[in-house]
Amino acid sequence: MKQSFISPRKKRVVGAELKWLLSTFALLLTVMFGSSLFLNTSILTDEEELKTVKSKHLKVTSELQRVDSESKRLQKLEKLREVIYTSNRLKKENVKNFFDLVPDGVTLELVEFRDNTLRLKGVTVSKKQFNNSFQLSLESLSERSTTTFTRLQNGSYHFENISIMEAR
Repeated sequence: MKQSFISPRKKRVVGAELKWLLSTFALLLTVMFGSSLFLNTSILTDEEELKTVKSKHLKVTSELQRVDSESKRLQKLEKLREVIYTSNRLKKENVKNFFDLVPDGVTLELVEFRDNTLRLKGVTVSKKQFNNSFQLSLESLSERSTTTFTRLQNGSYHFENISIMEAR
């Protein structure tokens, strides 16, 4: 059969199957290139975010260390405050107790405590009342206690007492 009832068609270099194959490969290459570009961008973004998170972590860590050291410093100060408060309270009670020892006939003008030495100046109605009431208390609190009296014009006595306390 040399003759055909249909007219011959032109032969093409690229046929329909080859076009379909090439377009499929082109589509796959485009999808792969797009996916690669997307993943590379995503990786870069994640790496930058990781760097940011690491720097924030370092800042938070250094801030935590600073807060920790400040907390320790404040705890030491609180202990010191407690010691000072207790010491001051005891001193206040001791001073109150000392002034409770002063009898009615004695008026104090000066009370000075330095280097374990108590110095008192004041006025008393009589030497006997001072010696019987206040001097006994002073001697019980100290190792040595000396008192000098000066008679005033109104009949009362001006006294000066120096008491040396025990070193504790």
